[in-house]
Amino acid sequence: MGGTPKTVITLTVDTDNIQPNEQSIKDNVVFTDNQSDPKENPGHPETYVSTVFKGSTCTWQGASKNGRDTVNITNVAKKSKDGGADILAEITLGDPINDPKVTSTVKNEDIDGTESYFVTFIINKNTGQPYTVDPKLQIKKKE
Repeated sequence: MGGTPKTVITLTVDTDNIQPNEQSIKDNVVFTDNQSDPKENPGHPETYVSTVFKGSTCTWQGASKNGRDTVNITNVAKKSKDGGADILAEITLGDPINDPKVTSTVKNEDIDGTESYFVTFIINKNTGQPYTVDPKLQIKKKE
């Protein structure tokens, strides 16, 4: 084993209860990652911070709480202003229907602070009803 750990961020959606309004979206999504960061407090995705490693990659994937529906990540985008730190380098979008993952490289430098960004997703391949949430990232410091 070696190399820099890759971060995988999973957006789990309560597809049975989500409605197309801001509070419902916030109340029915939960972010988790494979870096042992605390699970997001439901209702507040904007406070969720995922740890990434400089020079590594980060992948976003969707999942449904009920296990029956599909959640496809269609876009990850930096906030153009008031986004905070500038952590993500290149963002690569998969095919939103057939390869619903988004991957980004993380800049290979020590960056303080958090970066806010947008995650857009669809449920059951319904491209007419996208949902957007705005979590954060931060660089993991060496211990």
